[in-house]
Amino acid sequence: MIPATEIIALLLATGPPLPQGSAAGAPLVAAAAALAVGEPKRALRLLDGAGGQREDGAAAAALRLAAHTLDLNRYPGQGGAVMSWEETRSAAGPVPESSTPESALVVLAAARLVPVLQSARDIAANSSIAGDPQAAGQAVELLRQLSGDIEASGSPALSVYHRVATADVARRAGRTEEAARLLESCRPLVRGDALAGAHLLLAEGDLALEPESHPELLGLRLAEAPGLPALSPAGDPLAAEVHYARAEALYVRVGAGLGCAETALRRAHVARRRGDAVARDRFAEEARRRAALVGGGALTWLVEFQHALDRLGDGEQVPDSALDAVTGWTVRDGSTSFTRGLLRLVVARCRAWREEGATLPALRALRLARRIAAGTDAPAESGIVDAAHVDIVGGANYGRAPAVLLAADTAHAVSELRRAPAGVLDWTRAALLAMRFDQAAETLADPELKAIAAARLTEIEAVGATLADRGQDAVGQVAEAVRESARRARTLLLRYRGRRAESAGFRDEARVLLLRALALAEEQQDAMLRAVLLSELGRRPEARTLAGRLYDAGGLHPDHAVSLFLAVRDPRAAQRAQSALDASGPPGETERPWEDPARRAELYEALGDHAAAARTAERAVGLFEHRTAQLVRDALRSSATDHPLVAGMYHTAVLAHLGLAARTTGYRARAELAAAFELADRCRGIAAGVVRSLDTLPAGAPTAAARRWLRAGSAWSATYEGLVDEVSADPERTPTSVTLRRRVLAAEDTLDGAESEVARLAPQLLAHRRLAQPDAGVAEIQRALPADSTLLLYETLDDELIVWTVGRRTIRCHRAPVRARDLACDVRHFHTACAAGRDDERGAAELSELLLAPATRRLDACGRLFVVPHGALSLLPFHALPVRGGLLGERFTVSYLPSAGLLTRAGGGRVGRPARRGVAVAGGRRDGLSPDGRPVRGTGVRPRGVRRPGRRPAANPSPGRGGTAAGVRAAAGPGGHRGRGTRPAGRPGARCRRPRGAARRPVSLGPVHPHRRRGRTPCRRRPRARPYRPARHVPGGPT
Repeated sequence: MIPATEIIALLLATGPPLPQGSAAGAPLVAAAAALAVGEPKRALRLLDGAGGQREDGAAAAALRLAAHTLDLNRYPGQGGAVMSWEETRSAAGPVPESSTPESALVVLAAARLVPVLQSARDIAANSSIAGDPQAAGQAVELLRQLSGDIEASGSPALSVYHRVATADVARRAGRTEEAARLLESCRPLVRGDALAGAHLLLAEGDLALEPESHPELLGLRLAEAPGLPALSPAGDPLAAEVHYARAEALYVRVGAGLGCAETALRRAHVARRRGDAVARDRFAEEARRRAALVGGGALTWLVEFQHALDRLGDGEQVPDSALDAVTGWTVRDGSTSFTRGLLRLVVARCRAWREEGATLPALRALRLARRIAAGTDAPAESGIVDAAHVDIVGGANYGRAPAVLLAADTAHAVSELRRAPAGVLDWTRAALLAMRFDQAAETLADPELKAIAAARLTEIEAVGATLADRGQDAVGQVAEAVRESARRARTLLLRYRGRRAESAGFRDEARVLLLRALALAEEQQDAMLRAVLLSELGRRPEARTLAGRLYDAGGLHPDHAVSLFLAVRDPRAAQRAQSALDASGPPGETERPWEDPARRAELYEALGDHAAAARTAERAVGLFEHRTAQLVRDALRSSATDHPLVAGMYHTAVLAHLGLAARTTGYRARAELAAAFELADRCRGIAAGVVRSLDTLPAGAPTAAARRWLRAGSAWSATYEGLVDEVSADPERTPTSVTLRRRVLAAEDTLDGAESEVARLAPQLLAHRRLAQPDAGVAEIQRALPADSTLLLYETLDDELIVWTVGRRTIRCHRAPVRARDLACDVRHFHTACAAGRDDERGAAELSELLLAPATRRLDACGRLFVVPHGALSLLPFHALPVRGGLLGERFTVSYLPSAGLLTRAGGGRVGRPARRGVAVAGGRRDGLSPDGRPVRGTGVRPRGVRRPGRRPAANPSPGRGGTAAGVRAAAGPGGHRGRGTRPAGRPGARCRRPRGAARRPVSLGPVHPHRRRGRTPCRRRPRARPYRPARHVPGGPT
């Protein structure tokens, strides 16, 4: 006789007692036990020899169908899986006919309930994400259709499991009240059945703890739900703990070790939700031990994956090979879909980390997932992992990374379309990739990448017109989106070329390009883009009128309208749009939570409400700095600050405090002025924090490990920069994304190895960097200033230039209405003239009047000058500016700093021993020097020409030929020329030029040549300062 009740319990109960002795040897029971521990492939092997009699054959066929289902359609958390059409056909099959009541029960449970249950779970989860109540009802109805047959079977246990399963489907569909009622109705049915009672208690605990997810999923949403965070809100951990404790007592009573392991796993998650890492690890270890004792199969691997994610979240490193054995288990005994679900669980955890700003554990977890996906032949999951990698590095504002990887993916997809007749699925994938690539290029405002994206969109649009199924709604929507993106790309490409020309100093050419873009936008009747271009051309009244008409006609979403009205300087209209946006509901969850308060602060400031602007801007700054503190790697920390919205957020806070200072006097005014100065320096101090973090390291192995780590981080970021030119080519010649990712991952492996060494030798360095470090205050900076020195700190953004003049007892602020792009243009002109050895007296005089005249009184009383430039001013050789009949570098010892706070470092304001005044020593971010001209500790940088401390000065210390202005200006910068030993201005790896007679007397140093190992700096290379050159034509792209 078939032990139907035992098989049903093994199939449907959570953590049933596994058969022992002679019962374990029966093929049907053994196969059901294998399914109970999540090993369907082992079950199929056991079933190959089962089924001697007719009834045994029916039961074996039913169990075989259940095994196929659980192999292809079960994720962790018992959810349904995403299946291909071939997998769906494999999991399906005819329901076998049974001839005895016992075999009929097995067939009903294994061949009908199990497949329907997994399908219903998948439908319910998808309906919850899509917000489709009709689909949710259909999922529940699928199970209710079996109610009559199950009740007629006369099996109380089967009725309980069916009702609990229906409640589980209702919960997944978001119908929690219905789920609770169904579970409550099961209580009378489980009296006297300890196993069914334990199963019910686990279900009640799961509903209490994770009403929108499942404890096995760590409370995460496996599928990305628009507008919802990856981590669902927790329920009631205390109530869940009570249910789990009672369930464990029942499992102990029936001798179900697997059930005890399931309970320990859930209690570990209760501790995880409470933030109790010690209890979490204790229960997880208990779950691992109990699962191993009973041959836990899938549960064992679930515990291992959860523990690895916990370790990564705690800041530990997990060896790459830690989870490799899961691939062998999957192929030999386990479930293909379960392992794929584990990979999706890792990606979901990475998505939650990304939303929290914890980029480093997310990158490490994706490395593990990528390795396992390659070993288990999971192409869909490999694609998801790759997409998650792009999202994570892009979410940290490391824009080059997603653009490079998406460019390679798009090129590969376009090449595939060329080789064979295009199908709908291949074309849709290529189209979606191309649009994502286009968005990445638009985020960077990079004309070269935008030209490539435009070429890809144009080719995909042409292929889409030939599709036989282009009339389908979904295909038509994608085709329309591609058409719209390709149309706008032509206009945006001209705009980005104009902006690059302007930043390179070619003002007239920039205006011509922007006017061409405006004409094209008018031809295409793109009102929003016209308004943006009119504003950039300085025609703001026209832009305001056009934006107002567009918004009043309903052609502009309130969210976009707020930003556009602020850009065209129409705060009243922006306030109206913001009110409409607020009326639609609170803003949803975002991985950049500072963006909304930052824009509100800008609006308050534009309306003249300085107090509200200061309060709101500082809240945005606090959110941003909390997130940035979690970015351990310097490339990610510096890239996070390199965003217009972030810069604008700090600038708004500065303006708000300056506005408050202007409205009061005395102590209050001085306090507001000090707050404004500290905020002006605060954003720069985040990127300069690498210097501070090295100060406390002991010499020897810890410092050497830190230097190797910083060099590896620089090489990692440089890897992305080096790939840009390779993807900016014909798709047939573009390396595959696999090749590019291999190179990126090799650099990442090197960086992780260096990071492991730092964690071993200098753990305080990583711990220090995970904390938001307090900035140096004005008083502290003033105390660090030498008695005869002055600090000049600049801030240039939008239409305003702010000049701070700081002495040991004084601080003054000067504001001038100067368009930041015009200033950048003038700086580039002067820099080019200096690099070429030409005089530009008019440009020099204008810049001196603008930048030095506000500090004239203070300069008369000092001999040392610390300059903290900002934005385009970082390229300006201040020491070559005229002042009082001479040059600044001849009258003062000039030092450059990336942040004023670096003066407070030990010895930061110490004056070196220059041979004579007139030596302009550059220090800080760009050359790795401290203010006294010495290499910054830990950077390993000593640019050419730096006089080593204690050595005699040069015989001819005067800069240039006899100290002439041309000689000093010739030393002003790297980059006016191209050729051997030099790089274009502002390019990564630029090196300084040293004039004759200026040995060991550096003036305006840039980073040294990239191939000189000692010249690598720990700071992220800045790709946005690429030199201006005429845009090359891309085959198939716009001209």
